[in-house]
Amino acid sequence: MTAKHAFHLALLVVFMMVAPARAEDLRAVMEADNARWLAAYNANTPAAFPAMYAKDAVLLPPGSQPVNGNEAIGKFWEARLKPGDKKDHTFEIVSIHQDGKYAYQVARWTVVVVKDAGERTRFSGNTVRIFERQPDGGWLTKVHIFNADK
Repeated sequence: MTAKHAFHLALLVVFMMVAPARAEDLRAVMEADNARWLAAYNANTPAAFPAMYAKDAVLLPPGSQPVNGNEAIGKFWEARLKPGDKKDHTFEIVSIHQDGKYAYQVARWTVVVVKDAGERTRFSGNTVRIFERQPDGGWLTKVHIFNADK
C-alpha cells in the first residue's frame, strides 16, 4: 500500500467516524429541545412557547388554519392548555436529519390528560418539526406539523 492510499484510507475512516458523531450530537439537541417543549406543555406554562419557535415560524395543527409567528403560536398553545388538568405528554423520536442550517425531526407523540375528578384520556399521533439553526448556534422550530391518530 502506498503512502497515498494509506492517507486516503485514513481520511475515509475519519469521515466514517465523524458522521455518526454529528448524528449523535443532533439527537442530543433534538432530545433537549423536546424536553424543553414537554416541560412547558406538561407544566401548563404557555408563555415558554414563543421562545422555542422562530419569529416567522408556522404551526399547522390538524383541522385548523396555519398559525403564523412565534407569538401567535404561544397564544395557540395557551388556548389549548387547560389550567388544572395534569398532563403527561411525551415524544418518541422516529427519525432526524440535518442538511446545513435546517434539521427535521419525525416523532410519535402521546398525551394523557387527567381531569380533577381523575378521568384519564389518552391521545396520540405523529409530528414533524423543522428546525432552523440560529446565528448563536441554537435551534428554533421553523415549521411544526402534527396530527392525531383516529
